[in-house]
Amino acid sequence: MRKSRILGGVFKMITRKEKREREKNKNYFFELMKTQRHFFKDFNKWLGRIKDSRHQSYITYDSDILLMMIILKNACDLRSMRTMTNEFNKEEAIENIKKILNMEELSELPHYDTINDYLSTVQPSELENIITFMIKELLKKRCFDDYRINGKYWGVVFDGTGLFSFDKKHCEHCLRREYTDKETGEVKVKYMHHVLEAKLVVGDMVLSIGSEFIENESENISKQDCELKAFHRLAKKVKENFKRLPICILGDSLYACESVFKKCDEYRWHYLFRFKQGRIKSIAEDFQAIKQLEQQSAESNPIFWTNDIAYNQRTVNMIEYESEKRFTYITNIKITSKNSSRLVNAGRSRWKIENEGFNRQKNVRYHIEHPNSHNYTAMRNHYLLTQITDILMQLFEKGSKFLKTFKKTMKEISANLLEAIRTRILTDNDMTLMAKPIQIRFP
Repeated sequence: MRKSRILGGVFKMITRKEKREREKNKNYFFELMKTQRHFFKDFNKWLGRIKDSRHQSYITYDSDILLMMIILKNACDLRSMRTMTNEFNKEEAIENIKKILNMEELSELPHYDTINDYLSTVQPSELENIITFMIKELLKKRCFDDYRINGKYWGVVFDGTGLFSFDKKHCEHCLRREYTDKETGEVKVKYMHHVLEAKLVVGDMVLSIGSEFIENESENISKQDCELKAFHRLAKKVKENFKRLPICILGDSLYACESVFKKCDEYRWHYLFRFKQGRIKSIAEDFQAIKQLEQQSAESNPIFWTNDIAYNQRTVNMIEYESEKRFTYITNIKITSKNSSRLVNAGRSRWKIENEGFNRQKNVRYHIEHPNSHNYTAMRNHYLLTQITDILMQLFEKGSKFLKTFKKTMKEISANLLEAIRTRILTDNDMTLMAKPIQIRFP
């Protein structure tokens, strides 16, 4: 049994049976599509406008249904393409997908081989454009304005992660790492694919606004691609797509370096990076000297900051927070007593890309370390479709009133969504209600 607050401050006990009855009439697929249409009314049109390089005479399925299949696969937490084809092979699923895409006829859903063949021909930039459209629509709605840093800047976390690894070379773009086998002592090579993400931090959500694959241009190169090189490519994309957006970059100590500072100066971006001892020796020494001098005559405080430390024709500001651990940050935002706590909280929110971002996408839902295709272009497109799905699912899970009431886990939500697609055909009344305006508020 669980408690539920009712009017007058009185608590009423709700039995598990009552909870089942309340949930019985909730169609998870309807609720997800209603959320999608609320935020992105042109979503289906975006999918349909993807440039299709296939020979027109051989086309059976248009791009909107091929892409929607992968989005629903991801949302339902289906690990493989084969599982997707098997699970959606029901008349109810066919009818539901036909209705949400407003198709006149649909007798069968596309096989996973058909989808992968299509994804191998799509330029990843086409899917990146959809992500940009989605983020711009959210910014227009101003539903996340309260989450800006200092009430001004949008926090964007840059961080990289590993996606796929192979014992044998997968393609000419693979990164390579040599290691010694502990058992045999033999030197071996691991082949990998990594990605750098730029994610918008809004409350408990981290929404992709740009992806850059860390990849070698060819196998015959002297120096491999790396996260910092990818940063400059991704920063250029973000600037081109969001020219006037006031951004504050959040990142780990890797980004506390001259090349990144210069890029932020060029784009008029603010930054707030974790700073570790030894990263920039002169700044670290100046900060510690100032801290030691000022704390001799001041009361102990968990937050210490100082502004205007000279470094390479510029000045930087430093802030340190100490509790069980010590966190030090470097920034070009002027630190004051009013904003010091907010800056520390913003700096620590960088971890959300690990927890709410990469960890969730690897271990809870989406399984981004599973490539879904052997074709490198299709692999990248699967990853980008995961980011599109993740934006939709976070808006659904954080904005839905009934999900907040039932307190479902991500796994449970995906399972209920799959059940609804497979067993509950959307009615004409459902489609009418789906088009009506609704209110969604985030905590």
